[in-house]
Amino acid sequence: MTILGFALFAARTRPPRGARGAAAIVLAALLAGCATTPVAQKDDFSADEADQVFVAGYESIAERFVDAVAIGNVAFEGLHGLSTLDPALDVAREGDKVDLTRGGTVEAEFQAPDDHDADAWAELTVKALDRARALSPKARAASMEDLYEAVFDQALPSLDEFSRYAGAEAARMHRASREGFGGVGFEFAAESDGTLRVTAILPDTPAAKGGLKVGDVIIHVNGIDVVSLGLPQITHLLRGHVNTEVDLTVLREGQSAPVKLAFERDLIVPPTVVSNRDGDVGYVRITGFNQRTTASVSRAVFDLKAGAPMRGLVLDLRNNPGGLLDQAIGVADLFLTDGEILSTRGRHPDSSQEYEASGEDILDGLPMVVLLNGESASAAEVVAAALQDRGRAILVGTVSYGKGTVQNVIHLPNDGELTLTWSRIYSPAGYAFHRLGLMPGVCTSTEDTPDAVIADLRSGRIDPAAALAGWRKAHSESRRSPAELRATCPPRHDMRKGDLAVARDLLDDRELFTKAMRGPYPAVATR
Repeated sequence: MTILGFALFAARTRPPRGARGAAAIVLAALLAGCATTPVAQKDDFSADEADQVFVAGYESIAERFVDAVAIGNVAFEGLHGLSTLDPALDVAREGDKVDLTRGGTVEAEFQAPDDHDADAWAELTVKALDRARALSPKARAASMEDLYEAVFDQALPSLDEFSRYAGAEAARMHRASREGFGGVGFEFAAESDGTLRVTAILPDTPAAKGGLKVGDVIIHVNGIDVVSLGLPQITHLLRGHVNTEVDLTVLREGQSAPVKLAFERDLIVPPTVVSNRDGDVGYVRITGFNQRTTASVSRAVFDLKAGAPMRGLVLDLRNNPGGLLDQAIGVADLFLTDGEILSTRGRHPDSSQEYEASGEDILDGLPMVVLLNGESASAAEVVAAALQDRGRAILVGTVSYGKGTVQNVIHLPNDGELTLTWSRIYSPAGYAFHRLGLMPGVCTSTEDTPDAVIADLRSGRIDPAAALAGWRKAHSESRRSPAELRATCPPRHDMRKGDLAVARDLLDDRELFTKAMRGPYPAVATR
């Protein structure tokens, strides 16, 4: 299963350290002095639980991160997170010794394991945390989740900028955005008096079917007054298992008494697709990629085609941060009849994959324009790269974000998640767009009007084929830095109306569109 551009794996749960038998590695904490008197520790610290979490985390990093790493270096970096619990705490490493210090004084010394022994480094981490809690009231007051965050939040950035940790609550929210959640199906905003005002009703949800209205003010959820509750508590009340009941009490304009409504929760998957027609041109915008995005795009295109004949389609991927990799592949596949969509390469055997089109173009070859900007990233870039390289669409806008890696989401024993980079993405032409982004065939970074851009395209001053070929050549020969290449079509972060105007002009003029589509990729016939 692929999630958030990432493949999902559950980390292996190990038995408690004490149950591993005589072969288990035991690290002795040797006190170097007694300058600080240890304080009494809270009873909620579980060494066994912490051990399982860190074993799962460290083993996953060692096995799955895209580049080989010495887990000892990663774990030691994570131990510097002790200073986030108490600035007086720190660690130092000299040779085969790891010292825990407080206020510059060595309070404990540990034998450093082999740098590739994930289990032993997990045990050292737990021992260091336990000793730190004994030394520091601030560390002692930290929850188990605080301890995990302190270590992982310090360790993972040493890998790359996309690897991260999410605690149990944050991980549940992330899973809900990817996979959906049991809920009612509405959006709300908190009023200044603490009440909740309904701002949107999602179609075909319990809220839409059960009579909730935009403007309703929610005062009770299951009989509980929500005025004094925080957002996490309110979200917890509203969400639950599918097919379970939730009751709302609302104040409604025109009603003298509160209105009571009962709903049965359903699977709510946030919508990611909006569409409309402007005459004979269809428009589909994708805001992200969750488990229903491909189906939503397919349905939107068929609905657009159900009217009068279309001249072409604009696929808007601007400000799209990405999402599920399998959905990006699915969306690209909707418009391709054959050939490669993308490939991935990594260190883990499962991370190297190739994905091919399945053989049907739901647009029947109608011209396509894809809109990009500097916030188009990850899964959005996968779609754009596939359609560009296969000669299926012309890209209009600015250079994209440049996130060409796949992340692996590991479910930890504490119900948190590690997100680890585990492979790199290559377009059908073999182009790795990580840190570079995609070069649009028609760049709109300048302040030129849409008419000026089209005039330059007609005259040849804008030559999409030459621009793309030059970009790829300079990249492959490493003649210019990523920053220099990106500066040739600087990323913009707004959604300019002019991009749509350029797209419309291209679709209105078949000869101009055909000219723009000539490039260093195989031609795809259009009707």
